[in-house]
Amino acid sequence: MSDHALLLAQAREYDARGDVYNAVKLYKRCIKLAPEVVEAYVQLAEIYKKRGEWKPAMYYAKKALSLDASLADTWWTLGITAVALGKDRLANSVWSKFGPSNPRSALISLQLTHSGLFEMIWAKPLDPARAQITSIPHPDSDRHFLDVVVFDRQVIGYNVAKRRRYPVHAELGLQQRSLYFTFSCWLESPTKKDIQTLERLCVEAHLGFEIWSKAARVQKQVYNDKLQEFYSGDLFQKEEENLLVAIAAKQEAHVEQVLRAWTIITLRQYFALERH
Repeated sequence: MSDHALLLAQAREYDARGDVYNAVKLYKRCIKLAPEVVEAYVQLAEIYKKRGEWKPAMYYAKKALSLDASLADTWWTLGITAVALGKDRLANSVWSKFGPSNPRSALISLQLTHSGLFEMIWAKPLDPARAQITSIPHPDSDRHFLDVVVFDRQVIGYNVAKRRRYPVHAELGLQQRSLYFTFSCWLESPTKKDIQTLERLCVEAHLGFEIWSKAARVQKQVYNDKLQEFYSGDLFQKEEENLLVAIAAKQEAHVEQVLRAWTIITLRQYFALERH
């Protein structure tokens, strides 16, 4: 086995173990030994893309494509990095050749990673690399309702809701921050109808709404070769239990206004309103 082939094999092992530092070091050493070998460039572009380091990701994607223009996945990496760096002409050129010009789905699920955990949220695709968050993510994620984020096209699992499978993609980074803040409060012993009333009031006021109790959206990261399925079930608790909900709004006054209207309509109470 040649020196560069041995380095590639060792780099793949480090990469598979999650040791990015040594994998990157060996891939770069391989490039010095054999600059004509495309795999090292491809893998470095992929590593930097996943880390949200867009400039080196674009550099290595371009180098790989200069050696082999048939690499469809690397073209997609180039397109994603172009979107993240605001190079719209380059991104549109890539999408016109290798990807659809319109969003592929009305709704997708994104995997946010934070604090060693991951969170499943919903989003609406804007183009092949950007999506707008329609959930209210956990505050530790540093993501908000209606943020625009960059996501990877690779499907890493499926989120099953109401007997329909939605593809899950990895979120790669924030592109545009929304003007919404995250609030939460407890509802005192609400019925399912009470929750639906609050959701309707939030929609009418252009606020985000989500049930956080029992949502189980933040889970330990599990690595598996097979695509996993996650199930979004009925999140309503027994009627005698309190319920934690999240509301996204531009101002706290808007949240209080909706909650006051809800208490008048349902004769229920809320407590512990908090801005995150």
